[in-house]
Amino acid sequence: MDAIAHVPGVSEIANYVITFIKGQIGYISSYDENLEKLITEAQTLKDTQDGVQHRVVEAERHGDKIENIVQNWLKKANEMVAAANKVIDVEGTRWCLGHYCPYLWTRCQLSKSFEKITKEISDVIEKGKFDTISYRDAPDLTITPFSRGYEALESRTSMLSEIKEILKDPKMYMIGVHGMGGVGKTTLVNELAWQVKNDGSFGAVAIATITSSPNVENVQDQIVVAICGKNLEHTTKVGRMGELRRRIKAQNNVLIILDDIWSELDLTEVGIPFGDEHNGCKLVITSREREVLIKMDTQKDFNLTALLEEDSWNLFQKIAGNVVNEVSIKPIAEEVAKCCAGLPLLITAVAKGLKKKEVHAWRVALKQLKEFKHKELENNVYPALKLSYDFLDTEELKSLFLFIGSFGLNHILTEDLFRCCWGLGFYGGVDKLMEARDTHYTLINELRASSLLLEGELDWVGMHDVVRDVAKSIASKSPPIDPTYPTYADQFGKCHYIRFQSSLTEVQADNLFSGMMKEVMTLSLYEMSFTPFLPPSLNLLIKLRSLNLRRCKLGDIRMVAKLSNLEILSLEKSSIEELPEEITHLTHLRLLNLTDCYELRVIPTNLTSNLTCLEELYMGGCNSIEWEVEGSRSESKNASLSELQNLHNLTTLEISIKDTSVLSRGFQFPAKLETYNILIGNISEWGRSQNWYGEALGPSRTLKLTGSSWTSISSLTTVEDLRLAELKGVKDLLYDLDVEGFPQLKHLHIHGSDELLHIINSRRLRNPHSSAFPNLKSLLLYNLYTMEEICHGPIPTLSFAKLEVIKVRNCHGLDNLLLYSLARNLSQLHEMEINNCRCMKEIIAMEEHEDEKELLEIVLPELRSLALVELTRLQSFCLPLTVDMGDPSIQGIPLALFNQQVVTPKLETLELYDMDICKIWDDKLPLHSCFQNLTHLIVGRCNSLTSLFASWMGRGLVKLQYLTIYCCQMLKAIFVQEDQFPNSETVEISIMNDWKSIRPNQEPPNSFHHNLKINIYDCESMDFVFPVSAAKELRQHQFLEIRSCGIKNIFEKSDITCDMTHVYLEKITVEKCPGMKTIIPSFVLFQCLDKLIVSSCHTLVNIIRPSTTTSLPNLRILRISECDELEEIYGSNNESDDAPLGEIAFRKLEELTLKYLPRLTSFCQGSYDFRFPSLQIVSIEECPVMDTFCQGNITTPSLTKVEYRLSRDNWCRIEDHWYGDLNTTVRTVFTKKVHINQISGS
Repeated sequence: MDAIAHVPGVSEIANYVITFIKGQIGYISSYDENLEKLITEAQTLKDTQDGVQHRVVEAERHGDKIENIVQNWLKKANEMVAAANKVIDVEGTRWCLGHYCPYLWTRCQLSKSFEKITKEISDVIEKGKFDTISYRDAPDLTITPFSRGYEALESRTSMLSEIKEILKDPKMYMIGVHGMGGVGKTTLVNELAWQVKNDGSFGAVAIATITSSPNVENVQDQIVVAICGKNLEHTTKVGRMGELRRRIKAQNNVLIILDDIWSELDLTEVGIPFGDEHNGCKLVITSREREVLIKMDTQKDFNLTALLEEDSWNLFQKIAGNVVNEVSIKPIAEEVAKCCAGLPLLITAVAKGLKKKEVHAWRVALKQLKEFKHKELENNVYPALKLSYDFLDTEELKSLFLFIGSFGLNHILTEDLFRCCWGLGFYGGVDKLMEARDTHYTLINELRASSLLLEGELDWVGMHDVVRDVAKSIASKSPPIDPTYPTYADQFGKCHYIRFQSSLTEVQADNLFSGMMKEVMTLSLYEMSFTPFLPPSLNLLIKLRSLNLRRCKLGDIRMVAKLSNLEILSLEKSSIEELPEEITHLTHLRLLNLTDCYELRVIPTNLTSNLTCLEELYMGGCNSIEWEVEGSRSESKNASLSELQNLHNLTTLEISIKDTSVLSRGFQFPAKLETYNILIGNISEWGRSQNWYGEALGPSRTLKLTGSSWTSISSLTTVEDLRLAELKGVKDLLYDLDVEGFPQLKHLHIHGSDELLHIINSRRLRNPHSSAFPNLKSLLLYNLYTMEEICHGPIPTLSFAKLEVIKVRNCHGLDNLLLYSLARNLSQLHEMEINNCRCMKEIIAMEEHEDEKELLEIVLPELRSLALVELTRLQSFCLPLTVDMGDPSIQGIPLALFNQQVVTPKLETLELYDMDICKIWDDKLPLHSCFQNLTHLIVGRCNSLTSLFASWMGRGLVKLQYLTIYCCQMLKAIFVQEDQFPNSETVEISIMNDWKSIRPNQEPPNSFHHNLKINIYDCESMDFVFPVSAAKELRQHQFLEIRSCGIKNIFEKSDITCDMTHVYLEKITVEKCPGMKTIIPSFVLFQCLDKLIVSSCHTLVNIIRPSTTTSLPNLRILRISECDELEEIYGSNNESDDAPLGEIAFRKLEELTLKYLPRLTSFCQGSYDFRFPSLQIVSIEECPVMDTFCQGNITTPSLTKVEYRLSRDNWCRIEDHWYGDLNTTVRTVFTKKVHINQISGS
């Protein structure tokens, strides 16, 4: 052994072997510990994943878009949980000798896996701590004012502009608008909200409708949802008030519009901070009465009067259409318009009512309106709306209008209204619910078309408060003539629409029903608690036909079974665990709604099958129901799904079935189903996008299947929306699932499959010439890793002829997206997205048998949006047949993404990410072939791209508005020639590319003559933004934002002595630029600069120098924060030569905010005198060594306080101080703070 030990290298090998063995033994000995850690960590990850998923569902419910990083994390978390479970499952299968002697090597390897996966899971958990998970899409800027319900008339436009201007004044925080009902107050403030949100004036905008009976909780909910996208968490009055106040304060700049206030509203009780409490919160209040605004203490009031005659006629003419220009009608129409008294509400209603009428109807209308011409202006409301009411075609329409007015609500759910109307017998002549609902929605749309109901979402019915008042007045004076319809008074007496936010005691609830008339036919109760059972007095309502218990806490509901006339029963989103078998006594029940009754587990055997009159059944989201498995011999008392087949009158079904074993193969749903939304299989596959409607308003026929659950469905021929996840046992979709070609399918979404090869394989079809997917509108193909072609073989005629949207992600087997023969059919395609298809070389491919001379252009006439992401092998949108990509000599030749073969005349948005392309457009491309309508161009991480536009293209980009470039390493400039984007008024450019400057000096001038918004992010190598030559070109109002860059100066430093250059920048924001040395250079005059915001620029020692004092004549807002080396705002060191003479004036400065500046001692350390004639806001936060404002004299005639913000963790307190002048105030606060710190230290 000694001899071996002395052999060179042996001892090292021995030590290595011993260490290795010890390590393996360590893994074996810590096996159980590592396994336990893995199980614990995997469960923690699952809980974290569930929490994030819940936030995602909530965000999507509010219309938010989910951040990509969150979606990728959820996918990763799902993979890690699956991997952990797989390893844990393996753990118990590696034993021998009766479980007493493990395979030691396997045990060692498993222990290693446990440790490795545990670490990976820990990393995933750490990355799952998201502050925010979603975002809101920018509003659609292409919507015209008129389509938003706003007509840009001169009187309204001028008032709107004035209000917007006043809102900029830091002293103004509450503005009022008053005017008679119907004059257009709501329309005006809605347009105000839209404009200030889109132009960036306010970061958040909320509109709350108050009405004559204000509900504080409802007002709070409207505001907080608009601002934050989610509801308040607190339930108590004080808690809700405080939480809303905190959320509003978290917004730097928020506009709150309180519309239609009838009496004084206590804003403190609501929880709205304003004025001194929160300078960033502005309010606009509308009311019919100016006295209400006076009580609200508004600072500036606007009287919105009736339209001038010319405006009235223009609006009337636009709505009524060309009929008013007919010779026989025009003079009458002009008189009719005058009789509308300049009220937009009446003009709209009357014009819509007459637009399709003959001349005699116009004469009658004019006569009726003239009868009221001697009355006051407000009195014109009744006759004009009464006229619209009289022109309603049927008594059915008139009765419904008056009934909606009787509710006293601005909005009501359309389905609630329908169920209420059905319960009252409104549609007594119709035998089926679906027929009645069709009639109901037709009538609603007709009332909207007459402007008696507000335009809006189909789910809601809205009525203007003025129209509602007129409806009540009409109803009280002249009930409907038709005796088959109940009078207004009768209807209102029979309908109770009640909503409580808190529980009632048993006695209160009992009294609630016993006090009602026995004639009550419809009853709605929201968010109430009925435990342990329903009030006994409920059975007194013997004529009740419709009962709605939404979001209620329910115990024993057997009492409902005694309501023998009940036809509609809704328990939507209520907490109930079991349906009583007594429900079978409801032999007249037509609609049962159990949507989102998450706790429901038990439905007794034969309950559903005995409800033979049932027409509509909603059970979406009831995932806890323990259905009886088909063919089992268990003694379970639960119903089986086969009972649905006995519901021969069922036409509408919503249901989710998690366990596919409860379905027999070839299961048949009821034959008469006309509308359905069915989910079968793993619920989590569709959880993030699943919506249960609880009404027949959603997609008509939707089917969502996972795994091999498609085998449980006998036929797919009627489905309109088909979604397939983790598809098993299918290679050719059309052949394996529906050889008839899915004739009614409109939407197809396939997510995840390792077996699918083709959507269509015409070579396997019995009739390859019959059309497939003739009505398909959207095709989404995600994670189909083995799919080779969408269509294999000859394409059946008219296939995909109506396709509008196609999105393909992670389909790595595709060489191309479409063949030329199919692309020719896509005349309606308007959106295309292709993401991470690793093998794709071209989007549209020519078939090899095609003769290139006979090929026509590929025209996609309606394509408006195209996104290509991570297509690393893509060579071109369409490769010519002459290009052989297998030829090595071709590989080095750069091909353009778009060539002459492809024409997209309406393309508006083009997004390119992670593409290995050298250029986007071919040099020979005609000027107006594919980009003359382009408004948005986004290019990111395209590292081979050398130029953005060809030298001749700038003149063709006549509509470009938004240009974003980031991380394109080879791209060195945007502007390559003079006169880019000739017709674009405003162009927003976002740059995240590592350039030396935004435009090299040698490039052509006149690149910056537009209204520009320039955003620069993450440009580490950029020394300056603009070269000297470009400074002179900034001639229009422009915005500059720089974040996280290595920029040292905004403008290139120049040693050349020259006249001061005028620059038209309105706003400059500089954040996280640690190398920034100069913000305001001495050779540039920022004569239009309104806002200067600087944050986290740690090398700055000052912001403004004496030599640049005159450079900022119009600076209104100055905000400086988190600049660690900043010692003064106005620099005084080493500038004696440029020291100003006399007083230094910042004439327009209104706001000065200084935050988190650890070395700031004062605004200026030099002995200069300052004058701030307009300064009204000084806010200081965490500036610990600021002991004075300045060393010289200071004049601030408009300043009355200094705001000090004290922040600790999750709270912020604001203290206002004033001790006669600004210098004294800052010194006094500093001295007091030092004194307090000394006391605390001792």
